[in-house]
Amino acid sequence: MPTYRAYLINRDNRVSSYRPIEADTDAEALTAARQFADGCDVEVWHLDRMIGRLARAGNSGEPI
Repeated sequence: MPTYRAYLINRDNRVSSYRPIEADTDAEALTAARQFADGCDVEVWHLDRMIGRLARAGNSGEPI
């Protein structure tokens, strides 16, 4: 099972921290990363490939 990284992006558009995510597919990784989109945007990466970016809760909540 691949390990993805969910990078938490603060309001200054800088990475504040990251959380590892174990998922079988890109879609599963994005779904799992939604839990971290409370108060910050989240970028999901697998190695050097960006999977997507989720808007913080209170915005659209959809990948941008």
